[in-house]
Amino acid sequence: MNDLIYVIEDDEGVQEVYESAFDGLYETRIFGSGKEFFEAFNAKKPSLVIVDIMLPDMDGYTIISNIRARDERIPVIVVSAKTDEMSFVKGLNKGADDYMAKPFSVMELLARVKAGLRRAKLFVRAHGDFEIDRNNYRIFYKKNDLNLTLKEFRLFEYLLSASGRTVPREELFNEVWGESFMGETRALDMHIAEIRLKLSGAGAPNVIKTVRGIGYMVE
Repeated sequence: MNDLIYVIEDDEGVQEVYESAFDGLYETRIFGSGKEFFEAFNAKKPSLVIVDIMLPDMDGYTIISNIRARDERIPVIVVSAKTDEMSFVKGLNKGADDYMAKPFSVMELLARVKAGLRRAKLFVRAHGDFEIDRNNYRIFYKKNDLNLTLKEFRLFEYLLSASGRTVPREELFNEVWGESFMGETRALDMHIAEIRLKLSGAGAPNVIKTVRGIGYMVE
């Protein structure tokens, strides 16, 4: 998967700087407004976001807050002409990971983007032919997205992390649903069945084994 960077910047001159800086390094999409950005964001999440503060339809602080309401881990870098301390602190408090002043050095920008992507990839790990993307709550089998729901992701990720060990049903409920879960206990079996269907649909083997009377394990 190539790194995808979304840039929200309405100045055409600065847009050209981004296009030139990232050419051949990253897949890049540039948006002139928050509305355009969120239409794309809702369809496909990027690897990293760069946002200006002063935009025509909504300010960058609002954009950052809305990003964080949808995803807590995608790296967000503010690049703005607002360089006073209050703007800097406000951007970080809203959830930005980094803040750069305009005009900026292309070399410094590339270094900060690389660092942001590197930190984000600490949340991506491999388990055999499975790749677990904790940034976007997705699991891939040989690059094929299993298209798991959030609950399915948490369940399968936990089983993968405990590979080779039988995980009791009670432990799965505590870890995935929470200790206070009082719902139908068959919910676990239904979610496992759905994960198995999605594994099959992605061409993956059924790695989840039922240990009768105890729970489940990934072999």
